[in-house]
Amino acid sequence: DTLRHQIWALDMQGTVVQRIGMRGSDAGQFNFPTELRLDGQDLLVVDAMNFRVQVLDRTGKFEYAVGQLGDGSGSMFRPKGIGRDSEGHLYIVEGLSGLVEVFDREGRLLYSFGQKGSGFGDFQLPTGLFIDRSDRVFVVDSYNRRIQVFQYFALGK
Repeated sequence: DTLRHQIWALDMQGTVVQRIGMRGSDAGQFNFPTELRLDGQDLLVVDAMNFRVQVLDRTGKFEYAVGQLGDGSGSMFRPKGIGRDSEGHLYIVEGLSGLVEVFDREGRLLYSFGQKGSGFGDFQLPTGLFIDRSDRVFVVDSYNRRIQVFQYFALGK
């Protein structure tokens, strides 16, 4: 619930069984959460106005966060889509800079790709991301009116 700064867990009948978080900037608190992805036992939450992504366990317990306000490596201004590959790397679409940033399970920035533009690998306001079971990374490239697909290859596989 973006305006209440919470995550609501519902049962199959639509009854609220748990509320996670409140407005704030501490661990487990949110400031306009805009996307949630369940990944195995983890909840990946785009905490938009705290300029980060928080990783929680299924009970809502804070595990770690990545990102901070800024336009440098590992920083965010408009975090959007999120996903995880088979190696556990966390991918975050940074809408304003046109980047996809990739972090390890400890929250360290591994690399980023993309830039503002209209060529292959460039983005104009990327807003979504999905990673399939084959580790293909689908990035919604809004203003270029396309979805770009990239392939992650794990070393040693």
